[in-house]
Amino acid sequence: MNKKILACFPILFAILFFGSFSSDKAKIALGKVNQQFGTGLDETELAISDLVAAAQNLSGSEKSVEVLQAAVAEARLSYKKIEFLVAYFDGADVKKNINGAPLPSIEPNVPVVKVIEPSGLQVLDELAFADDVFFQKDDIVALAQKLEKDWREVQFFQSKIDITHRHIFEAIRQQLVRSFTLGVTGFDTPGSANAIPEAKIAFEGMYEAFKNYLPMLEEKDRGLAIVMEARMVNTLEYLTKNDDFDSFDRLEFLMKHIEPQYQLFYEIHKSLGIEFAEETDKMPRAVNYHAASLFDPSFLDAGYFANLDTKHPLFEKRKELGRTLFFDPILSKNLERSCASCHRPEKAFTDGLPKSLAADGQHSLLRNSPSLVNAVYADQYFWDLREPRLDRQMLHVVLSKDEFNTDYPEILEKLGQSAEYQQLFAEAYPEQPQYQLSTYSISDALSAYVASLTDFDSPFDQYVQGKTGVIDPAVKRGFNLFMGKAACGTCHFAPVFNGTVPPTYLESESEVLGITATADTLHPSLDTDLGRYSNGMPDVKADFLKTSFKTVTVRNAELTAPYMHNGAFKTLEEVVDFYNRGGGKGLKLDVPHQTLPFDELKLTKAEQSDLVAFMKSLAGDMGKFSVPASLPVFENNPTWNDRKVGGSY
Repeated sequence: MNKKILACFPILFAILFFGSFSSDKAKIALGKVNQQFGTGLDETELAISDLVAAAQNLSGSEKSVEVLQAAVAEARLSYKKIEFLVAYFDGADVKKNINGAPLPSIEPNVPVVKVIEPSGLQVLDELAFADDVFFQKDDIVALAQKLEKDWREVQFFQSKIDITHRHIFEAIRQQLVRSFTLGVTGFDTPGSANAIPEAKIAFEGMYEAFKNYLPMLEEKDRGLAIVMEARMVNTLEYLTKNDDFDSFDRLEFLMKHIEPQYQLFYEIHKSLGIEFAEETDKMPRAVNYHAASLFDPSFLDAGYFANLDTKHPLFEKRKELGRTLFFDPILSKNLERSCASCHRPEKAFTDGLPKSLAADGQHSLLRNSPSLVNAVYADQYFWDLREPRLDRQMLHVVLSKDEFNTDYPEILEKLGQSAEYQQLFAEAYPEQPQYQLSTYSISDALSAYVASLTDFDSPFDQYVQGKTGVIDPAVKRGFNLFMGKAACGTCHFAPVFNGTVPPTYLESESEVLGITATADTLHPSLDTDLGRYSNGMPDVKADFLKTSFKTVTVRNAELTAPYMHNGAFKTLEEVVDFYNRGGGKGLKLDVPHQTLPFDELKLTKAEQSDLVAFMKSLAGDMGKFSVPASLPVFENNPTWNDRKVGGSY
């Protein structure tokens, strides 16, 4: 058969397939979603106008407060019904003006400090349900009026968007992640704790849009349509019957509602023949849309965060070269220190010390050594977030007089004396011979290795992924506390349980906790480390970032003691007790910009024990991260061949 005819077959198939999808039913479905969206934008505008009026009418009466609170709740519910599309199309504006956390932030990508004061629905939720609401009237009115103005701009912009079928399904799946990680955790409702009713209305909005596709799905896959419709009904019934924030079973909600629907909506997307994002553009994305679930090991793309092509045919060679370099003290000035000196595999790549040992073997570094397992899932690195690129972390260590105390020219000169190393670099980086052994290739190989240090196979993961049907009841209770009453999940976001913010996972947060110098809560004193404020980047010299530190993962916490940037707490029980007391401010220390709520959590001893049980269930098997059996030989420097794998200290 003619090759040209054969080549046309895929094109003809695509035309017929997508042509059938672009039928009258598809157009009608899209038209109805557009109509729903437009109506939702208008209804939210009216609800916000009512909120402005309620704020202006706030007086000393309890009735006026109730009216205000009802208006805030109604505006939030109206927004939540179309949030899946609004936030999908412009997440940055939503965060900045519509529904961002009630905390100040910094304008990104500007050379000087520009603080953005919080505004939007979350701020109003917090103020309207505060004890001193009468004294906040001026602020509430100003914020409500700003929200009204900002919403009209959103409405003007988004009403003109040409919504596609792909947008709808991507937005729905993104909202499933948002509802679980930011919704039912209480992140979105800091004052009212109205999280579960808001989750219900968000699902109603998604389902209303999706129902327009059921007639087409029934033609393609009737069984899938029946299952999905039943799931939708079941979830709405569940959220109606279980609307109490503290008793809400988040693990059941995850496993019986969020996870199955996340997979089903993907199957429906595929079954309907709707194109995927990578078929329209080649933009890298943090979230792997093809992952089956939130706790799928491939849900987040390590390559995106590391700026690496993990599918490159030479990636494995580069990763293995990085592993060798990681454990080789040849990189340090004295040939006795390696990356593994402070990051030991058996301790989830920490070192077990309050603060890591300095190069002189006597003094300590400024901070505790954080785990490298799953550390790749961030947009900034180190406790103080001073480095935005994973491959440049090494430079800080190389140049530090207290760590490797050397420079890249010296390292290159040493590595160049090993024929074995030269061969390893040549095999891993053959494209450009002049850069085979270079600053670039060393940093790239090390970042490839660190990017490979991922683990989503803990006992908790195995249960959620369906690999085992048994879980300790204490772990289940602890997870529900973590994601609910204890509010841990509002800073340590699932699934990594670190500060990388869902549902897009594009930004890593830091928090001011008021960390004490020691675990002594009877005579506490504030740790003096200024953290992010003193990281050397002029654009973060804002007072609210003093003593702000990166929110690191609690995965493998059982293996990474002691805890916090200064190693102040020796046990997880001490950590939980600190949070339970309200952090530094709860201990009556002067922490003016503490982001951790400073009121006591009032967790019982049993609840605290359950929290610890859950965190311990996140410990994976570190044995899978093997150590090199030997290191490359240096033919002309036999004394160098006595160096110890992983370093001497």
